[in-house]
Amino acid sequence: MKSFGAIVILLGLLIVNSLSAEEKINIAISAIPNNLAPFYSTDANSQNINRLVHSALIDFNAKMQSVCIACETYTDKMRGEKQVFTFKLKPNLTFTDGSPVMASDVKKSYEYFAKDQNIKSTFIGTYESIDSVNVIDPRTVEFVYKTFSLENLSNLSLLKIVKIKDATKAIIGPLDIIGCGDYVLKNIMPLEIIVEPRNKTKPVLVFKVVKDETTLALKLINKEIDLSVANMSPRKVFWLKSQAGIKVLDMPSGSFQFMGINHKHDLFKDIRVRRAFSLLIPRKDILEYKLKNTAVLSVGMFSPAFSDLFEPAEVDKNDVELARKLLAEAGWKKNKKGILEKNGKRLEVDWKVSNNKASIEVVDVLQHYLEKEGMIVNVSIQEWGTYMSAFKAGKFDVVVGQWVGFTGPDMLRFVFHSQYTPPKGGNRTGYNNPALDLVLDKANVETDSVKRNVYYKQALKIINDDYATINLWHPNIIWIGRSCLSDITLDSTGSFYPLKTLEKNCGK
Repeated sequence: MKSFGAIVILLGLLIVNSLSAEEKINIAISAIPNNLAPFYSTDANSQNINRLVHSALIDFNAKMQSVCIACETYTDKMRGEKQVFTFKLKPNLTFTDGSPVMASDVKKSYEYFAKDQNIKSTFIGTYESIDSVNVIDPRTVEFVYKTFSLENLSNLSLLKIVKIKDATKAIIGPLDIIGCGDYVLKNIMPLEIIVEPRNKTKPVLVFKVVKDETTLALKLINKEIDLSVANMSPRKVFWLKSQAGIKVLDMPSGSFQFMGINHKHDLFKDIRVRRAFSLLIPRKDILEYKLKNTAVLSVGMFSPAFSDLFEPAEVDKNDVELARKLLAEAGWKKNKKGILEKNGKRLEVDWKVSNNKASIEVVDVLQHYLEKEGMIVNVSIQEWGTYMSAFKAGKFDVVVGQWVGFTGPDMLRFVFHSQYTPPKGGNRTGYNNPALDLVLDKANVETDSVKRNVYYKQALKIINDDYATINLWHPNIIWIGRSCLSDITLDSTGSFYPLKTLEKNCGK
């Protein structure tokens, strides 16, 4: 009888383990989240996992438009010079400990993020423009800003509604924080993060860090990974498309990949040279043969995902003859060795690139076409931190950069306004155009959204016409999963919200 009982117990354990395995979805990410406490989350993986665990009042949908997450409705009004947002919380919204989410909890969360000197949130400076946060009734809260700004609403997507188990602790860790999202953070290991759904009919999500793309591809094929949301080269994506049991989903993202040129250097002060660089890039060939159609060619900073700002236009053509003419007009002639020279000085550029494999491959291609026309391109491959330090300090001639995670037109001011050079902003190329500054300043204080978008479209035209940066493409959001996964959708922001509907039907 003991033997029979042991067999029954063993079979029971096997069934439980089988069910547990079936209820888990293993998801590959390419980098370790830097901090899963929402007060300090700045990288994409940390923020995206936090979107599942911690709800904000608002966030952005696939069309880059503000939508309610924890709120039922919200209004945006001007009260004199002050901008006022009023949020009505969703009914029956609760924290994961079962307690109701009240307007007072939203105000307390604001104080954690913006004022608490024990926590010292990374985002304290983000909320300096808030004049007051007022509880109107148990489910209604009001944010009053000192002045109007587009960033006022978008920055609230970073403010998660939370409770802290013990706010007096010297260090507040991710597991000390109670959220009101659809998932609960259960375990954090060096290369694995587990979040469990509050709705027990949904699968557990296990995020596994897999840095090497070849290893990741094998894990997908061997069914060790169910879904990859990690970065992967176009070549590897193309190969995986041909493998049985694998499906690839993609859509244009809101990210913007560009060739950054240092406007403080004499070479690039001449618009003819800037335009020539653009004309020498065979974008359509690169898209088809190198990128394997995993991107959309760019006509400006905003991809088709930005429904309110994107306007179709013609991509810069690959026109070698015109590029040669422009360079000649700018005084650059080929010497006997076929190298471009001007006043005895060779056309030589210092090109910085991070040690990201996909970035290096893109630079290799672009370098070939520029050197073919007599330029000397010195490529320096650097570790990410070193590369970013050089980029921010303006120690480069050319870079291939990428802006990710932005959700609105205020990004134009951050990247191109002359007053937003580092460390204040993202104008790392030193671009300076008073006409553009004027238009961006007008947009920044315009409260009418229709008029404001007119200004931003004018700004985009100035940026493109002046070759402030050289447009390349918008990389696609690419998720790769096992064919037995269902209800997979994608979001142009790259967020993990689509994981909420994901189902695993393998073997069912």
